[in-house]
Amino acid sequence: MLAYVLRRLLVAAPVLVGILLISFILVQLMPGDPVRALMSPEEMAASPEYVARRRAELGLDDPVLVQFLAWVRELAQGHLGYSFHGRVPVAELIGERIGPTVLLALVALAIALIVGISIGVVAALRQNSWFDYLASIGSMAAVSIPAFFLGLMAIYIFSIQLGILPTGGLRSLTSDGSLGDSIRHLVLPAGVLAASLVGPYVRYTRQGMLEVLRQDFMTTARAKGVPRFGVVVGHGLRNTLIPLTTVIALQLPGLLTGVLIIEVIFSWPGLGQLVYDSIIGRDYPVIIATVFFSAVLVMVANLLADLLAAVLDPRIRL
Repeated sequence: MLAYVLRRLLVAAPVLVGILLISFILVQLMPGDPVRALMSPEEMAASPEYVARRRAELGLDDPVLVQFLAWVRELAQGHLGYSFHGRVPVAELIGERIGPTVLLALVALAIALIVGISIGVVAALRQNSWFDYLASIGSMAAVSIPAFFLGLMAIYIFSIQLGILPTGGLRSLTSDGSLGDSIRHLVLPAGVLAASLVGPYVRYTRQGMLEVLRQDFMTTARAKGVPRFGVVVGHGLRNTLIPLTTVIALQLPGLLTGVLIIEVIFSWPGLGQLVYDSIIGRDYPVIIATVFFSAVLVMVANLLADLLAAVLDPRIRL
């Protein structure tokens, strides 16, 4: 197992370098000038010499390869560079935003898993019933409806029409920091994000359970007098979770760095909002660091998924 982990880590190194290089090239191809995005209206009328000096200060006049190597040197020293806006360390910006994003992602993931797995198991046990058909239609609808549409509809219904939940933010401006106020602000973004995730969990769980229920060891367990709950959960669901763990592992990094739409709609101060603001402001170092952070999360999640699958099913170790 240790040799397998080391091989995966060796393969990950050149992949990360390639991702960083491609990211640098794509960022350089973005329309707009980061220097002018930083300038105030008064500075916009400044002389071209001022703009050129600012570009030189930020290192934007250097070739892409030189900028890339400079960023790699910073990374080797444990730094992620500095934001163009105020020269704030990028690691500090990510550290400030990762907490709200992790909270939102984990709550949404927990809701989606509980609902999706429960519906998928029941749909498999009642195959071809009205519940099974309803679950299939609902899961397809959850996958098909865009998250931004669900978010806007949720705000319109629950915030504007009913007035029972806030439109966005992490907490109210007049809040005393109470847990209840934070939960009220979390309900809509977490619910909408969970709704966009639950569809695949229902379908994977249902399909996995249908395949497992036909296996010989399930018949043997029932023949030995194992209670139905023990057969379904102890034998069936455990084997169904093996492919599901891979799906979750691939989605989790995307949740932490790719909830941009949800965070923008609900003004949630997380990594997604940071990425959006950085793209609008042409803050290249923040964009590059976020891409690198995402790539590392994806690779770590894939490795953990493989290890967890080996724990759930010892046959995989062979």
